[in-house]
Amino acid sequence: MFALWDMNILLPVAGLAATLLWVYLMSRTRYRSLPLPPGPKPLPIIGNVRDMPKVCPWKVYAQWSQTFGDIIHMKVFGSHMIILNTWSDISNLLEKRSANYSSRMHLEMVDLMGLDWVLGVMPYGQRWRRHRRAFHEYFNQTVVHDYRPQYLTAAHKMLKYLHDDPAEFTHWIRHAAGFLILSVVYGIEISDEDDEYVAAAEHCLQGFSEAANPGTFWVDFFPLLKYVPEWFPGAGFQRKAASHRRNNKMITDFAWERMVKDAPATPVAVQLAERISHLKGDARIEEENIAKNICAAAYGASVDTTLSPIQTFILAMAMYPEIQRKAQVELDSVVGQDRLPDFIDRDSLPYINAVVKESLRWQPVIPLGQAHVSMAEDEYKGYCIPTGTLIIQNTWAVLHDPKEYQNPEMFQPERFLQDGVLDPSRRDPATVAFGSGRRICPGRHFGELWLFISIASMLHVFTFEPPLDEGGKPIELVANMASEFISHPLDFRCTIRPRSKSAEALIHG
Repeated sequence: MFALWDMNILLPVAGLAATLLWVYLMSRTRYRSLPLPPGPKPLPIIGNVRDMPKVCPWKVYAQWSQTFGDIIHMKVFGSHMIILNTWSDISNLLEKRSANYSSRMHLEMVDLMGLDWVLGVMPYGQRWRRHRRAFHEYFNQTVVHDYRPQYLTAAHKMLKYLHDDPAEFTHWIRHAAGFLILSVVYGIEISDEDDEYVAAAEHCLQGFSEAANPGTFWVDFFPLLKYVPEWFPGAGFQRKAASHRRNNKMITDFAWERMVKDAPATPVAVQLAERISHLKGDARIEEENIAKNICAAAYGASVDTTLSPIQTFILAMAMYPEIQRKAQVELDSVVGQDRLPDFIDRDSLPYINAVVKESLRWQPVIPLGQAHVSMAEDEYKGYCIPTGTLIIQNTWAVLHDPKEYQNPEMFQPERFLQDGVLDPSRRDPATVAFGSGRRICPGRHFGELWLFISIASMLHVFTFEPPLDEGGKPIELVANMASEFISHPLDFRCTIRPRSKSAEALIHG
């Protein structure tokens, strides 16, 4: 009797299990029977390693789309890689199917450098969600406006730096960004000279820019290489990793230990420390590590990721004097010549806002985005997307699509305006430039405010011009960009001078 009852239960369960297994296997068979997206023909074993472009790969992939189509497949040592060149494909996969496309490739070099605290490289899961939630609480669209006094102080300092030493404008822009984020996060006010905090953040970003770019280091494809000792021939990556690891430990711990508890505005680190002060033991250690990590993430990422679009803006102003003049006419009309721009002016400065948008579009900070990873096999447009495929968003291609942005190689803020106001029908470059889906940059609101006040303030008091040659003629400037994960204009010279005596008085007022 018991056996019969047992069989009555087991048979339906077994049948259901067999059905589910059949459906699962059939779905996998269906996907695997589909073709991979088109792309350059891979070689045995190494795949498309030799095809991977080293100079401005975002432009090369955009050109390839004319041959292979908007979705391009490559294979590197057995790993699949898909490049998406249009917004529709990026939106359909990374946003509408974000449940399957929100993880990251595990990069061994990131771990070796001690960068596993960076939000952008954390695999999708509980650890990432906890960090993301805590970060969002202090840098969301509403809260960032609480930091306006620090923004204004940093912007005014930057104007003084640029006036006193205009030739080193890249250094001083980076320094001002470091001043801002350190004051907001830790309450630390750095010196006007070279500062160890800013130097540490710059070193951190240099390492991250290399390590976060899949394919830069062999160890990412052959993990056993991480066990090779530093002294071994060809193990230069280990020595580089060790140098960055020491520096990155400083990023997470050094500033945290020196937070200013009695700063005029309570820093983020102090708020976090107070929230976990009641915890004990392992719970305290875990929460403190999360707090340190999100502070370090803000501190480390803000310096260079805001530097690049401001450099791009300066280059554009020197290349397009008529745009500079239009922007300054608007500032003179709205702000006047007796004060510097403030956030209260933002809604009345549509042309300045358009300049900010165009600075993000013209030369995007991260032209290829940060690679997503498919967590399960999928089908899209009749193609198979295998589990673990790297999905790369060609941000540059989207923001240079001539169907969306006419004459995309030109710097034209007017493309975002209609009848003198911002055109809501035009796609905002920020929706692409800061990533997509669940992995969109959580610090984008903080960065956009800094870009606005920096650009408005600099245009209000300075004129940017190309340098002169020995004969006194302007040297033609060209937008040459670094072929790195975080791209920026290659070194260029620029003449920066006060617009007038009244502008000079505002700089030192």
